[in-house]
Amino acid sequence: MFVRYVGYIAAQAWEGFWRNPMMSIASTATIAGMLLLSSFFVIAQRGLDVSLNFLQSKVELYLELDDAAKPSDILALKVQIEADPAVDRVVYVSKDEALSRLKEIADKTQAVSLADITTNPLPASLEVKMRDAQQTPRLANVVRDEVGKGVVTGVVDNPSVVDKVLTITRVLSVGGIAVLALMLFVTLFVIVNTIRIAVHARRDEIAIMQLVGATDTFVRWPFIIEGVLVGVFGGGIALAILGAAAPPLVGAMSGFLTIVPIEFGAYFAAALAGGVLGFALLVGAVGALISVRTYLR
Repeated sequence: MFVRYVGYIAAQAWEGFWRNPMMSIASTATIAGMLLLSSFFVIAQRGLDVSLNFLQSKVELYLELDDAAKPSDILALKVQIEADPAVDRVVYVSKDEALSRLKEIADKTQAVSLADITTNPLPASLEVKMRDAQQTPRLANVVRDEVGKGVVTGVVDNPSVVDKVLTITRVLSVGGIAVLALMLFVTLFVIVNTIRIAVHARRDEIAIMQLVGATDTFVRWPFIIEGVLVGVFGGGIALAILGAAAPPLVGAMSGFLTIVPIEFGAYFAAALAGGVLGFALLVGAVGALISVRTYLR
């Protein structure tokens, strides 16, 4: 009995899908297009996230140290700063190392020669590597309170760079959610109307089924499976196109962001494929369920 019931539902869903081929194809194409755009957006978003994380990892604070500061006081300040959850690590840079870095930069740029410098005007410093770039302004204000207390003589930061990085992060997050929500709404709208047309075309048959005692569940399932079919076909088309287009897209992103180590890997590809199919099935089923429930009410 159960096997016959399942067979009936599958046959009715398949017949319903091809009863209105233009609308079914339009729904399938809409889902495929939405999933493609969403997938490309996810790939681009991952690349941008890696880039932003890379840029955020470069956000630093520099604490210029007094030449007369005691090593014990410097170590105590270093430990205090490292205890902050927003800090990744703190690196001590001696006067000699600071001068060596400056000479190396000068040699590379060939802007000026520092070979004849006999005295070292640069102070020792603490380089604070941030784990959370959003906390940079707060930490900068905290360490500025140490200026003039015998250890720190100045704090160097770049708030404009931090603000730009954080602004880009917020815009991408909000914009991505808005785009995905809009595409989801359009897809649900098309699927709901497609199934609604199919239900309307079979209104007499449904009325007869209800008169002889068919439950709403019995009436509903063929249309839900029809929506799932739309999702399966749309997801399959999207995955086929994505499989062909992803390698050149990833190559182009890697070539554009040469300084950022972007790696997608097999896990990301499998998760993306699973997400595409799962989302396609969910959207198809939910769209059909909404349409049928509205009609049966």
